[in-house]
Amino acid sequence: MGLKAIGLGVVLALLPVAATAQLRASDGVAALEVGDALRAREIWTSLAGRGDVLAQYNLGVLDLESDPQEARHWFEAAAAQGYLPAQRALADLAVEAGDWADARRWFRVVALAGDAQAQLALGILLDQGLGGVANRRGAALWYARAAAQGVPDAAFALGALRAEEGDAEAAVEAFELAAAGGHVAATHNLALALARGDGIAQDPERARALYAQAAQAGHAPAMHNLALMQARGQGGAQSFRFALAWALNAAALAEPGAEDLVAALREVMSDPAISEATQLVTYCLEEGAHCH
Repeated sequence: MGLKAIGLGVVLALLPVAATAQLRASDGVAALEVGDALRAREIWTSLAGRGDVLAQYNLGVLDLESDPQEARHWFEAAAAQGYLPAQRALADLAVEAGDWADARRWFRVVALAGDAQAQLALGILLDQGLGGVANRRGAALWYARAAAQGVPDAAFALGALRAEEGDAEAAVEAFELAAAGGHVAATHNLALALARGDGIAQDPERARALYAQAAQAGHAPAMHNLALMQARGQGGAQSFRFALAWALNAAALAEPGAEDLVAALREVMSDPAISEATQLVTYCLEEGAHCH
């Protein structure tokens, strides 16, 4: 969920503008597509000098690799006219440079325009105190806005923040939303809450199924917790074979406590059962739905 993962994501733009400018911008894109960067630059420079925001942005994209300072100049020109992609590009460039104060400034501009990824990024900056004073209340606000737009990472971040604050009910609600969007760590945290009854009614059967879902996705803590439930017969039938298979998978990922669980299971299992469980290790990763 880190800011680096957000990426620059800048692309050449071609938006409805004045007919003449649109034609010239289109010519610039066409020239670039056939490898004539000089012609594209000629077209866009002429337009950019007259304040054409699209040409300014496209020049910024063109200069990103060869001349970052020039790229920033053109992005700033377009951003000053309120062009959202240029403002987002400046935010991403600030992240690349480690200029958190500038990143916070530009992400706020883009976030206020409704961009969900910028809202998540701003939440992270506020949460971690990057580029200014930490503001967890503000972070929660931006996480919630991004989560409402269907960003699972934002819902997970909100759940983690609420959990740290001790608001188990709000944390579970956020983890539910993130898990529904396929967030693996949120799926594990939701299972943990269901197993313990933290902020939600206990439901061992659902918790076990969610652990299995996260475990098959490669989440080591879920593998370990699923193995524990299987070994104890919680939320379903007891199965030392499946428990050992998942414990071995968790141990292979260096999950704390997994090696101890492997040793404990081996002490109470027969050699043939241990051999069978060992053969199930790969199968459970590939067919996790049948190993819980």
